[in-house]
Amino acid sequence: MNGKMKITDVKRISLFAFILGIVACTSTPSKEFDDSILKSIPPEIPYAKNYDGHLQGMATDFKQHIFWSHTQQLVKTDLEGKILKVIDVQNHHGDLEYYKGKVYVAVNFGKFNEEPGLADSWVYVYNSTDLTFIEKYPTPEVIHGAGGIAIHNDRAMVVGGLPETGGYNVNPVYEYDLNFNFVKRHDITSGYTYKGIQTACYFNNYWYFACYGSTRVGVVPKVLVVRQTTENNLEFVRSVDVDMSYGMIGLKENEFIYSNRNLENKAAKMQLP
Repeated sequence: MNGKMKITDVKRISLFAFILGIVACTSTPSKEFDDSILKSIPPEIPYAKNYDGHLQGMATDFKQHIFWSHTQQLVKTDLEGKILKVIDVQNHHGDLEYYKGKVYVAVNFGKFNEEPGLADSWVYVYNSTDLTFIEKYPTPEVIHGAGGIAIHNDRAMVVGGLPETGGYNVNPVYEYDLNFNFVKRHDITSGYTYKGIQTACYFNNYWYFACYGSTRVGVVPKVLVVRQTTENNLEFVRSVDVDMSYGMIGLKENEFIYSNRNLENKAAKMQLP
């Protein structure tokens, strides 16, 4: 080279940099916290007691915020639980997910845990900045009531209820693209779980699905650990007898923030066995 750069070369470099910028902005967002942020998250995070219903799920932008769904309210806080925004929503808003600047919520206006035909399942989408409503999508394939959602690589997995009678021994997980065109149903061979799956998240190369327990029917709370195969199917790996049924967020390795009905309006850290 003669040490001189032609105008055409400058244009090529500028175009290449512009394309790299687009790729960087549209790539899959981080699904884990930086170490510096992890250190700032307290061992317990309180949430308000005066919301309607109960806590349905938690999600995070893995930077500064946690989003909480309380059946009839959506709440945005900082990582210590300081409230930044609250909006009222229709009953029943369930578990939620943050993804690329939006908050996605699994919603059911019909009945849960019944035979097909009685649910009215949707996904509602909100702006993560101020929780303003953006759009909604019907998900009629979720036949027992949409109650939870997790998203990874532009694939949304919607989960929901399960009838108590009728011999249900698998948990259906319904896959959609982000326009909520139905892709396929995955049957998780977990055995019966009480009222199906309540919350979901993707973390550390696994999908996690948290389930209620019931002493009446003799079923303990569980977290189902599921992996994605090379054929893009979901494969059940194992279940862990812990209760994360009010929400879970992966922190690092096997550590989570979670909540359940026994934590008295707070989320806490737990090492998943």
